Amino acid sequence: MIVERLARLGYASVGVVYMIVGGFAVAAGLGRRGSTGGHDDAFALILHQPFGKFLLAIIALGLLGYTLWRFVSAVTDNENRGSDAKGIGVRLASFGRGLIYAGFAVEVIRMIFNGEGGGSGGDRQAQHWTARLMDAPFGRWLVAAVGLGVVIYGAYQLYAAWDAKLSKRISLGDIDNRVRQKVIAVSRFGIGARGLVFFIVGGSLVMAAVRHNPQAAHSTTGALQELPEPLLVLVGFGLAAYGVYALVNARYRRITT
Repeated sequence: MIVERLARLGYASVGVVYMIVGGFAVAAGLGRRGSTGGHDDAFALILHQPFGKFLLAIIALGLLGYTLWRFVSAVTDNENRGSDAKGIGVRLASFGRGLIYAGFAVEVIRMIFNGEGGGSGGDRQAQHWTARLMDAPFGRWLVAAVGLGVVIYGAYQLYAAWDAKLSKRISLGDIDNRVRQKVIAVSRFGIGARGLVFFIVGGSLVMAAVRHNPQAAHSTTGALQELPEPLLVLVGFGLAAYGVYALVNARYRRITT
């Protein structure tokens, strides 16, 4: 029960962050802000609000709960994904998402204690870790493999948006049909926009490996900066829509622990 509540809080935290990131992208595309912003910029914005550290502490708790749930789901297969190739792939993806959000939680905790953050740190971190991975044995191949995995995940998200099906693990049965259709449409839009961003991020990692140049790697911030302004506005609204989808998960997803 505790893990379930933390997972729901985590989904809500993810939703808030994606809404802020989407807002940054829309503002940048409309020329109202100097540049796009990533997750670290969203955390920094929250930090500088009244009771910012308290709000970040709640988000950190949610992200840690979401991470724990993803790890438990991957290891115990409590969502019955199975042990065939597809099931193993989904469980590995769940574990990978847990690692990503654990990193976000660590960044939030760092901001709480240091009282600073934001800027272009996302791209710098992506390039830093890409360079470190390249220094390892078979490093370029590892970077290329990670990039290809992210590209595949992004492509899957684009397919999921096109397929017009929300997760079978989300129960919207008690929602009015007209509202349900709108929720599905917004969610599909958000999933597609996020998939496009992942596709660009993964592609940048592959190019970094091919060129042996860690500076070619991008985070979400850098990926958004690659988009022309009209598309950036559209993707920004899409990322905000993904935030809505995350909030839908927080309320309606069937979570087993």
